[in-house]
Amino acid sequence: MSLLLRKVSFALAAAALVTVGLTGITRKADAGIIPYSVIGPHEYQLPVGKEIPKDGINLLLSYNTFRDESDAYNGESGSRHMFANINKFVHIFNIDGLDNAGFLWEGVLGFANAELKDGRSFTGMIDGQTGLVAWHKPTKNWVNVVEYWLYLPIGDNELSSHSWNHSIAYMTNYTLGGFTFDGDIGYKLMGDADNASYDTNGLYQFGKTEQGNVFFANLVFAYKFMNQVEPFVKLDFQSTESGEDKVTGAKLPGQHELAWGIGNQFKISDRLNLAVWYEGPLDGRNTTKTNAGYARFIWSF
Repeated sequence: MSLLLRKVSFALAAAALVTVGLTGITRKADAGIIPYSVIGPHEYQLPVGKEIPKDGINLLLSYNTFRDESDAYNGESGSRHMFANINKFVHIFNIDGLDNAGFLWEGVLGFANAELKDGRSFTGMIDGQTGLVAWHKPTKNWVNVVEYWLYLPIGDNELSSHSWNHSIAYMTNYTLGGFTFDGDIGYKLMGDADNASYDTNGLYQFGKTEQGNVFFANLVFAYKFMNQVEPFVKLDFQSTESGEDKVTGAKLPGQHELAWGIGNQFKISDRLNLAVWYEGPLDGRNTTKTNAGYARFIWSF
């Protein structure tokens, strides 16, 4: 495989490592985006050892989604729709002597617009992210990956929970001929979120909300017929534990959702890839129903 092809293959993997920093939107606009729902074919098919040049590989990614948030599994949704644009820089590197391993550092900044059913809308920067990833390739067609994310509470007030969050995950890729399988399983540790509201006397009060931690898992199955034709199907799942309003003591119910997706991956050039797909709901509780379109552009340089 040429270096350029390896860059493009890795670029697909880098996009998956964004778990999407929309915690504030999820809390304030009732959006239910599933962590790692961005993954597509070859997400974790990563280069190792001497496949990575001495000065490393740099990638720039743009991930975009438009979500209809108007329907919920239980009761009414308070949200109408959401658009998010997430941009990430990735630097891949190796360590001498570790011929079957690779590493990366990445940073994420993004913007979003969320509209509620009461007519209010919020536009601005979402929370940033920075992460470290390491992987090992025990055989020529199997890769094992571990990653850590730190979520930085730097987003605009209406789009951020202003909490310090962390996530850890195990990911894997397996290829056989034109068939590719990618999957992950992870856990997101949620810090306390800001909670500003008015009490029964109309007085403004400020406090904290204990957010429930999140378990997530994702699967992608793809078959490549040619560079422009690589259809895939996917499953995404998340389960959020219950929380508590620390001002009132009210318990916040947990939630879960299972969603499915179908799409296609295109190789536009040696340095540019595009994946597009639709994702819809299968089953859930206490969250909005996933009804979304995704487009992901990946440049290698």
